[in-house]
Amino acid sequence: MRKLFYCIFVPLLFACQSDTKETNSAENTIQTSKKNEIKYAKGFTITQFQNYKLLTLKNAWVGDNTSFKYVLYNDDKPKGIDDAIFIKTPIKSIACMSLTHVAFIEKIGKENSIIALSGCDYVSSPKVNHRITTNLIKEIGQGQSINYEMLLEQAPDFIMGFGIDASSNSYINKLNSLGLSVVLNAEYMETHPLGKAEWIKFVAAFYGEDEQASIIFNEIEKEYLGLLELTQDLDEKPTVFAGMPWDGAWYVPGAKSFQVQLFKDAGARYLWMDNDEKSSLVKSKEIIIDEAYDADFWLNQNSYRDIASIVGFDEKFKGFKSVKLKQLYNNDKRLNTTAGNDYWESGVANPHIVLKDLIEVFHPNLIDHQLYYYRKLE
Repeated sequence: MRKLFYCIFVPLLFACQSDTKETNSAENTIQTSKKNEIKYAKGFTITQFQNYKLLTLKNAWVGDNTSFKYVLYNDDKPKGIDDAIFIKTPIKSIACMSLTHVAFIEKIGKENSIIALSGCDYVSSPKVNHRITTNLIKEIGQGQSINYEMLLEQAPDFIMGFGIDASSNSYINKLNSLGLSVVLNAEYMETHPLGKAEWIKFVAAFYGEDEQASIIFNEIEKEYLGLLELTQDLDEKPTVFAGMPWDGAWYVPGAKSFQVQLFKDAGARYLWMDNDEKSSLVKSKEIIIDEAYDADFWLNQNSYRDIASIVGFDEKFKGFKSVKLKQLYNNDKRLNTTAGNDYWESGVANPHIVLKDLIEVFHPNLIDHQLYYYRKLE
């Protein structure tokens, strides 16, 4: 799903600002703390102390149980906190390894802080694209092609990255040796659309925009839950499946994934609910052809732009009920000229709009809405 982006990040063990004053450790022990409200996201917590905030990241990638700590402070650097990265806030500059980070930053109006980005060609945001074309944002590169020299020259306050598995550690030694501060964002691990969107609070904390982030998220939640009320008591719920075959295999959303949660919340019945997979599972093309033959809707066909191309892949698809009724929709309405898809950029921060799209697809009589991320295949 994120094949354009690569993970390279785990936290550094030491902060680098030698000229920052440290508070007395005895003061820290008597400070009271208060946890900020996190309603849906499972991957992080924010604890507010008198002189700093502690962000704790859990489960940075599948199979990882390490907790990563980020201490955010305004004036004096706290002392007596082990194994944490210290970030002086509010930050002024950031480098981003995922376009979803861009969406959250733009939501709080801090897009001018982005000075480096992985995947500049695939950006959908007009504001961020303007900064790219005027050379205010540099391309980081991906995988083995990370531009370390540029990152050192740009010297962002920190790099916001993400991890997929332990192989990321091979890149961390390099980053660590260069003294580049890294903060992991594990939004992609969330299984609820509102859980993903709530990572705006994590991002906003580095800018000191906690209150604004809460206001924005509360509005998103309110609209999402209002839409949910429209679909929960429906007697008729159409069946749906998703994806396209790749190299003989068909990757479909797992029953516990955010995508299936969206299908359910939009009033549809997903075909494969007998599993606990949180991301995707693999089925053979033959099984899909058998089990999805009579499904009402077919969604998310990857890069396929029309029904003729899909049927051209396999003539058996002609017999699908969804094909006969022309009820195929792809989440690629907002593609840029280099095939960057805004669904994977701003869609994460706008689950209420994605849900509107899906309700319009499955139950157009319930709302009056113009499709934003999705489009009907012809």
